[in-house]
Amino acid sequence: MKSKGWIALGLSLTLAFSLLLSACSSEQEGKDKDGDQPEDAAEVNLTGLPIVEDKVTLKFMTTRAAQQKKSHEEMKVVQDFEAATNVHIEWDATVEGYEEKKNLMFAGGELPDVFFGAESLTDDDLMKYGPQGMLIALEDLIPTYAPHIHKLLEENPEIKKMITAPDGHIYSIPQIQEGPEQALGEVMFINKVWLDKLGLPLPTTTDEFEATLKAFKDQDPNGNGKADEIPFSFLYDNMLNGISSLHGAFGLLDTPSHISVNDGKVIFNPSQPEYKEATAYLGRLFTQGLIDKEVFTHDRNVYFAKGKNEGAPLYGVFSGFRAVNVAGVEYMDEYVPLPPLKGPKGDQLWNEYNPHYFTRAGFAITSANPHPELSLRWVDELYKEKNALQWAYGPIGTTMKENADGTYSFLPTPDGMNFDEFRHSEAPGNTTATAILMDTANRIESNEAKLERMEYMKVYEPFMENTAYPNMLFTAEDMERMAILKADIMSYVLQMQPNWIMNGTVDKEWDAYLKKLDDMGLGEMMNILQSNYERYQSGS
Repeated sequence: MKSKGWIALGLSLTLAFSLLLSACSSEQEGKDKDGDQPEDAAEVNLTGLPIVEDKVTLKFMTTRAAQQKKSHEEMKVVQDFEAATNVHIEWDATVEGYEEKKNLMFAGGELPDVFFGAESLTDDDLMKYGPQGMLIALEDLIPTYAPHIHKLLEENPEIKKMITAPDGHIYSIPQIQEGPEQALGEVMFINKVWLDKLGLPLPTTTDEFEATLKAFKDQDPNGNGKADEIPFSFLYDNMLNGISSLHGAFGLLDTPSHISVNDGKVIFNPSQPEYKEATAYLGRLFTQGLIDKEVFTHDRNVYFAKGKNEGAPLYGVFSGFRAVNVAGVEYMDEYVPLPPLKGPKGDQLWNEYNPHYFTRAGFAITSANPHPELSLRWVDELYKEKNALQWAYGPIGTTMKENADGTYSFLPTPDGMNFDEFRHSEAPGNTTATAILMDTANRIESNEAKLERMEYMKVYEPFMENTAYPNMLFTAEDMERMAILKADIMSYVLQMQPNWIMNGTVDKEWDAYLKKLDDMGLGEMMNILQSNYERYQSGS
């Protein structure tokens, strides 16, 4: 079955509000007791630039893309934006240890003025710290101080619905990137040079795939005389570098949320026999040394570093968004997309997602911020088309060109760099806060990244199905109960599958596992999901 548009973005977004324990609302920060705007607001220019006459400094905390080499302060788009707005940002940009640092800030009450960019906060953070008053509500400020964001929400009510908490407040501005290539998640890449050297065709079935991995392990295809080949690697439980779609060879696609909808029935994937079969197969591969032994422990940086190993490639097969991200410029041409494998019963499926990258936490203002109106006015400028494009893709004149007909082109990528490295050289890229909707996306010339993704789509599209659970809001009572049930059940599932894969014991332990899921309240959780799904579908 296929579900289109904004309706199905998956349970990972649906249950984002699961930590909401009450529907209490907090007073809007930045207003006095009479509800009037504070004196600071009068200093903000509501139109035009600069935003303020006298320079103001704000403290932003953000994540930092792995491809980003310069600090934010050194980037041209950041420097140009400061000159135009007269707002100076002190950037706290973290690559490793971000979650721990963020949690310590909330626990200690020493907050930045703003959490900025995709991945800066989780949906659970929004619903935990928003109602507590540590993140301020924005809905009353948006019409006055963020006219571009206000227009976006008014013209796209489904987006507004998705960012509005059950207490009626909006605690963050979303990051949105639309484009047809977004419908494809992970891609399985296989080393074609290794196949040719060993005289092997592309594997088409799960059995052939296993035999190919054995050849990669035993026959020194990278030719360095060492048994250092890693036949198959991925990032476990990761949407763009994981193995959710590989489960489709066994008749049931898994998803990052582990919840699917099939013909109107809500399914918990990890309790299904197809999930057991996929796990048993993966266990067979692992116990033969065909899967990376660090697959459950390495992070993205280590995973990418192994793919770019100096001297000789190590990966036979890996999962990723683009080959260059994992294998680097030196090895990327050795890899080709591997079409979905056909399983023991002839099943051949791959996940289809909606053509929208969406995260609620693009920009959130904290209670420590003395200038909330100014901050919102600042980010609203990023939701203008040219600014959005430049903060996502790099400066016009450096990485992009604006054409006379209203379209945009990409300038040539310098030798020795890939496009993602190029765009992150002068812009935050995928850690920014912007909205690039389909109207704009259709006027951007297809660059190497988009062209590659569209080529990948041709391989997978005939087998793609969208089985995602709709993005809906539950009642406060259901959300509170779901938070309790989901915490235990998901933790147990994410413990058991790696254990089974490493030890090959899924058949022996499956019945006890199902009983424990029942004891944990899986039946109750599924009843909540099913009843809310039916209510949503009926429009009531």
